[in-house]
Amino acid sequence: MLLHEDYPHTVPTRAWLRWKENYFWVFMDPDRDICCLAHCTAEPTYDRAFMSFVVLHKGQKLIAGKEVPLPSPFEHQKVLNYGGLTLNFLKPQAEFRIEYEDEHVSAVLNFSRRMHLFDFQACADVNPDWFSVSENTAFERNSFRHQGQCMNATGNVSFKSGDWAGTSIDVDGSGYRDHSWGMRNDHMTLDHNWSFFNFPTKGFHLFRVRNILRPGSMTAEGYIALPEGNEAIRTLEIENVGEGPEGMPDKVIFRTTTFSNERFTLVADVGNAFARLPLQSQKPGAQTYLNVENMCHVRCEETGEEGLANVEIGKLLDA
Repeated sequence: MLLHEDYPHTVPTRAWLRWKENYFWVFMDPDRDICCLAHCTAEPTYDRAFMSFVVLHKGQKLIAGKEVPLPSPFEHQKVLNYGGLTLNFLKPQAEFRIEYEDEHVSAVLNFSRRMHLFDFQACADVNPDWFSVSENTAFERNSFRHQGQCMNATGNVSFKSGDWAGTSIDVDGSGYRDHSWGMRNDHMTLDHNWSFFNFPTKGFHLFRVRNILRPGSMTAEGYIALPEGNEAIRTLEIENVGEGPEGMPDKVIFRTTTFSNERFTLVADVGNAFARLPLQSQKPGAQTYLNVENMCHVRCEETGEEGLANVEIGKLLDA
């Protein structure tokens, strides 16, 4: 027996983990100059939740974020309310309605399936020797699940205060939804790039993540979404080029190869983003993780297609 065994023990890193279930909804309508983010996280074992909602219209941002009571009942519910943010699960993997209201804004966003749902566990199947997102986030495979889906989005946003008070806007744009659950702690993440792309004929979701414990090992996963189905990627490289506003790169280039060995090069015009929004993913603590959503135009070099992108860039800030 070692001498130090008689004294209070070092708390292991695994104790930082907790069960979380997150939903993230992204909406962008550049034609009407309006973009929205809705995010919520539930921590049932802590009996607490956190929500945030952000709207940008013609340069004016309305940002809300707060800790709220855990929706009750929670498990298997088709309607969840997070202190003003309500999720309505209308048709599995196909139809959802997101509602938000406070003293500044009222919004109803209807998300409908554009492409099929993708489960990132498939990436570990295709690339069994890669460092998977579940291993990165929860230290082992299958303890964390992550899904995404390209969506169409319509609805209405009404402003109650500010320069646009009394204005009601019918919106019709591009959307995406992200759903994850399992053991995680966002403060373990060192930095990441989480990006999705909606092109007229296809979609992509590509991301890479580094954590504090294994900064030399990069998780890089993603897929291409096609009308006939999804396909996991084999390779991914992400390159930041130049310096843009607010500490963001000017361009971000994504080079990826699909499971069937088709190559794509996606160039996102982050420096000229039509929306640059903060994402509050959890209650701020001693350490803060910064998420910036860069909504911008993107071009596929191989096909010449133009599309819309949301390039989320995040990093852990110093305490």
